[in-house]
Amino acid sequence: MLIIKLMDRLHNMRTLEHVRPDKRKRIALETIEIYAAIAHRLGMGVVRKELEDRAFDTLPTEYEAIKKLLKSAKRNAKKFAKMARMLGKELAQEV
Repeated sequence: MLIIKLMDRLHNMRTLEHVRPDKRKRIALETIEIYAAIAHRLGMGVVRKELEDRAFDTLPTEYEAIKKLLKSAKRNAKKFAKMARMLGKELAQEV
């Protein structure tokens, strides 16, 4: 039953342009927060990705905010990796 509901939501997302703009945003947010997460947990990566892609097409502001957060996280991860390498080298010299 759950898989049928996911497929129904995927169909709804594919035809979202026929829905009133005020309802589009609500449906897109619900899709990201609930349906994409369920698809991910069920191992349905292809379905999750399409649900997210279609929802973010409807929510460009949210997409940009997430993109900035991911870019920042990537920069921080690189900094931490560099620090860890430096600390590892210093520890190796001390031993």
